[in-house]
Amino acid sequence: MDKKRLTKIIKAIFLILAAFFLIQYLKNNFSDIQEMNIKIDWWIFFLSMLLYFIYKITLASLWHYITKLNNCAIKYSNAITGYLYSILGKYIPGKVFMLAARIPSYQEEGVPPRKVTICFFIENVCTLLGAAFLFILSLLFFPNEWLNDYKYITIVLMILFFICINPKIINFFLRRLGRLMKKDDLEVPMSYLEMLKVVVLFIGNWMIVGVGFFILVRSIYPEVLMNQLLFTGGIYGLSAIIGILAFFAPSGLGVREGIIVAGLSLIMPTEYAVIISVISRLWATIAELILILIAFLQTRIKKRIIKV
Repeated sequence: MDKKRLTKIIKAIFLILAAFFLIQYLKNNFSDIQEMNIKIDWWIFFLSMLLYFIYKITLASLWHYITKLNNCAIKYSNAITGYLYSILGKYIPGKVFMLAARIPSYQEEGVPPRKVTICFFIENVCTLLGAAFLFILSLLFFPNEWLNDYKYITIVLMILFFICINPKIINFFLRRLGRLMKKDDLEVPMSYLEMLKVVVLFIGNWMIVGVGFFILVRSIYPEVLMNQLLFTGGIYGLSAIIGILAFFAPSGLGVREGIIVAGLSLIMPTEYAVIISVISRLWATIAELILILIAFLQTRIKKRIIKV
């Protein structure tokens, strides 16, 4: 069997699996929402979704930037399209499918899978770091008296954060993790300045989605205050961290919602926190499906133009 045919078969299997799990996921969530008696300010809701679109496109661009830093970049439009298609992989149990969906586009241009894997690993590390910083920053606005008395600890955590993103420190722990996993390529091949720049860009992007999530919350529970913006964004960041680390759950399903409910219950009635946790999942999923559809249509149009 030739390589192109094998790639097509793998893509078809990936899409079938993604469609199956996504349909199951949407079915469960829609049934949950139908049981809830809620009112949504749709103008504010669509504004929040617009920010999620921006967040996702920027995230795809950051992926391309990481591949450029590691000398394995492909054409920008192909990288963005490949990234958007790979989003479907997060709805399949196991985190490996997102990576598997990106590799074919790079293999077609002679980039070895190992390089793509390293870039994927760096992207996930930076995603976690960006979300972690947003959460640390949100601690300054945490509605808890104990934390108010110890805000200096948050400042110390911020300083430690920028010290610990040094690749030498990260690689020290990664090498030990690599020995346990019997892998010798778990390293971040970047300088401190490069890592700092990438992490700051990821933090900025997390700020965008944090504001988007806050606006989503406002569309359902308008009583939430403007000074709670960073707190709600931080809760979303924390839910993303736990969701990424929960390898057993597709797209952190159930885990992220639990964190959102626990966090938002501090500033609103629990029933609203539950509603927002469910809707936030559909909010992200619908936006991602629209972006995947746009990528699909763009690919189709491009192929037709080439044929003509």
